[in-house]
Amino acid sequence: MKSLLFLLILYSSAFAQKIFELKNASQHFDIKIAVAKCEETSCRGKATFAFFKKGTKTPYQEINLPDTYVELDEKGKPEVNKTLLYDKQSVVNIGDFNFDGMEDVALCEGTHGSYGMPAYRIFLSSRAAGKFVYDKNFSALGKHLGMFEVNPKRKVLRTFDKSGCCWHITEEYSVVNNAPKKILEVVEDATSNEGTKVKITTKKLVGGKWQTNVKMVARKE
Repeated sequence: MKSLLFLLILYSSAFAQKIFELKNASQHFDIKIAVAKCEETSCRGKATFAFFKKGTKTPYQEINLPDTYVELDEKGKPEVNKTLLYDKQSVVNIGDFNFDGMEDVALCEGTHGSYGMPAYRIFLSSRAAGKFVYDKNFSALGKHLGMFEVNPKRKVLRTFDKSGCCWHITEEYSVVNNAPKKILEVVEDATSNEGTKVKITTKKLVGGKWQTNVKMVARKE
């Protein structure tokens, strides 16, 4: 009886709510994550993200999500600010997504991106509101193969997606009037030509008009 009780306690504690403190996600604020249940290498379920200005104990904003996915490192800590395709995807990504000079935040809302990859809700920093504000247009870019890439030098966002092994698409977006606008699309299609060649279709937005280029290249083994 005692051994059964011990196992029940062990089972419940393994899946109990857990709280993580993120001190290295941003230079300006810290984050506490309370997530519903955890296993050895990851956590899932309802989550609360609390934001604290550095050196304070009272959160200035809390964001609740019905689901999340927290990948843990070898020390049992959440991955932060990592976007490695097919590999590491963080529960929190901090960056200037709309290139206005302020830090924005991407929060993982579960694994309903392409091929079961993490999907992200994007919250932009608002001076007027004094907090992060959800943005549906940027969030739409966070539902492909993981978090989108940010190129601060070129001021573009890049998404990746695929269909099976042999069809891939890369898209780039600039930010116009505080919203993402697609400026480039590259499709690599190896589903025809008996798999010996890849059809690469590149579309660029130039002067408000789309220009298309198609070429065939030998498929790499």
